Amino acid sequence: MIIKDYGKLSFYEIYPATFRDANGDGIGDLKGIEEKLPYIASLGFTGIWINPIFLSPFRDGGYDIADYYKVDPRFGNEEDLDSLIKAAHSQGIAVFLDLVPGHASIQNPDFLKTAEANSTDDLFIWTRDPWHYYPSCGGNLIKGMFDRNGQYYVNFFCHQPALNYGFNKIEYPEFELSYKSEAAEKTRHYIANVMKHYLKKGVDGFRVDMADSLVKNDEKKEATIWTWQQIIAEVQNECGKFYMVSEWANPHQSLEAGFDSDFVLDHEDNFCHGFFRIGTNGNPKEEGMKPLLVEFNQEIYDRYLPEMLDEIKTAELYPGKWLSPISGNHDVYRLADMVKGNSLKLAYVLLITLPGVPFVFAGDEIEQLTARGYPSKDGGFHRTGARLAMSWDDSKPSRGFSSKPEEECYLPTSQESPSAENRLADPDSIVNLIKKLNEIRSNDPDLTSHEGFELMSAPLSFKRGQTIVGLNLKDEEMVLDLGKGELLLTVGKPMVKDGKAHLGKHEAIIFQQK
Repeated sequence: MIIKDYGKLSFYEIYPATFRDANGDGIGDLKGIEEKLPYIASLGFTGIWINPIFLSPFRDGGYDIADYYKVDPRFGNEEDLDSLIKAAHSQGIAVFLDLVPGHASIQNPDFLKTAEANSTDDLFIWTRDPWHYYPSCGGNLIKGMFDRNGQYYVNFFCHQPALNYGFNKIEYPEFELSYKSEAAEKTRHYIANVMKHYLKKGVDGFRVDMADSLVKNDEKKEATIWTWQQIIAEVQNECGKFYMVSEWANPHQSLEAGFDSDFVLDHEDNFCHGFFRIGTNGNPKEEGMKPLLVEFNQEIYDRYLPEMLDEIKTAELYPGKWLSPISGNHDVYRLADMVKGNSLKLAYVLLITLPGVPFVFAGDEIEQLTARGYPSKDGGFHRTGARLAMSWDDSKPSRGFSSKPEEECYLPTSQESPSAENRLADPDSIVNLIKKLNEIRSNDPDLTSHEGFELMSAPLSFKRGQTIVGLNLKDEEMVLDLGKGELLLTVGKPMVKDGKAHLGKHEAIIFQQK
């Protein structure tokens, strides 16, 4: 455990299959991640989150786990994981693994045991009848796949059976067990043991997939909150303090449950959607709309600003806990598809200076684009195009990703996207902006303070202690009173004179008052 202050970390998300192939088989691996740790550290990232690396049939990008305790051979082995953790820690980088607590794979031996003809095992959710229709379960029940006399409940795809953390509201007592039942307690121990295993190997924490999905029929999530509190207490009792970020997108619930930060996901009701992505996802209700960082719209600003403030203020109620704004992830189209130029720069200024622990998806820093319409791989469907291989340089045979020719690799690189080598050489690039922002954030206590966020009148500008972050979203010039101090960063060519900043459209500053 190397984390001393979670709120000061800045994370880099890695999709391992397409990050870097060290052994030349065309698929990214753990050794490839270890090889690129100096690059990650040079950008100022102090944590990495690695998408699932466990044994899997990969029908959902590894989020269908066949064995929680084995590294999938495509990525290496347990010794490679140990080496990566040690190497990351030696460079001051914390390691988060992806925890998938809500479901496994139908190839998981623990599930297959429950699927046997005469089984009564309740580690996974099974009905007692293969024929009955249960309206409240909707399309979540799968029948006819196994010999057990029942239907199994899934969380997402049909090959992802749900672990049984119980039900809050019980409608069918013949199979719906309470979240405080012995079966649910057994499941809590099951996932807690997985967590203990990796914490003892040296990982610093977990990103938790579908963290709000554990207890079923739990509309207000109070039973899921209680369940996480029990799991976290059990693990901490044996392993001490560790850290977790939740895929929940509701800090009112997730932080109460015990998570250290909560992702600000691309949900249509949250501020990242309005600022970065609104009108870009084909939703007919958003036709004609543009992200606020592309084109200012007072109505959209007034709709999403209160939600941003609410999330920030909610996190302030939990000392030591945070939001986690993200540039994107393996599930959504790339940010550089949506916003470009100075708009994209403003997105990263906002992402890294808001109160929280920021996450940047590997490739976003080099303005990687999404390949639209790319054939589905590993259950990625439309998401596959955002997971193409990292372009490290412009060399053959596969832009530095692998020694294999690109056509023989697991997934190709994005030919429309620039390379890391190319962008690092440009002082005006996004990757160099992120590098500077991480440096400023690590040296400015105001930007990692848990409190002290104050919104200013001009959209979108705010103070954090003595540090002013000014972003001009409007077409006309914006003037900010600064007082005396030091100019830490500019986007565009704002004029600072006589204690005032004059910012044109999509210009920005970070200023530290003295």
